[in-house]
Formats: sequence, C-alpha cells, structure tokens
Amino acid sequence: MDTRERAAEARESAQAGRDQENQAILAAADERDKAADRRDAVADERDRAASLDSFLRDADYSPGHKARMSAGLDRVESRDDRISAADDRSNLTRGGRQRSALDDD
Repeated sequence: MDTRERAAEARESAQAGRDQENQAILAAADERDKAADRRDAVADERDRAASLDSFLRDADYSPGHKARMSAGLDRVESRDDRISAADDRSNLTRGGRQRSALDDD
C-alpha cells in the first residue's frame, strides 16, 4: 500500500510540476503576444505618420497628385452645386407648378 501511495504522490507531484511549467510557458507566450501587439501598434503609428507626412507636405506633391487633388475638390464643389441647384428648383415649385419655356411650345 505504501508503494502505491508513494507512486501516486510522485505522479501527482510530477503532474503539478508539469502544470506549473505549462502555466509559465503560457504566461511567457502571453507576454510575447502583448509585446508583439505593442510593436505592431507602434509600427502602425509610424506607418500612418509617414503616409500622412508624404501626403501633407506641399514640397513633395507631384503634379499628378496635385491634379488628382484638384479634381477631387472640383467633384466636391460640383456635388455641392448640384445640391444647391436642386434645393433652388424645389423652392421655386413649392407654391405650385411653374410654367417653363418648354410648356409654352
């Protein structure tokens, strides 16, 4: 009986040792993951800053980039003009249908 008890205790002790080792390995892995997440966040910040810097510095704009930016601004202004024009038309016809030059034909 003593032999069985000692063997069982030895197995339990060995299992407890393995469990502690596993917990230490998992904790170290979690720390490595956290460190990797921090490095990724810093890398993303640096990448974002570099991208913004390349787009926001006037000296580095290429003629093609300036043209695309101007075209984009033109599209925004055109959209605003279309919205205003639609509002103007809507305001003109609120009181009833207005006659246009086409109605006279």
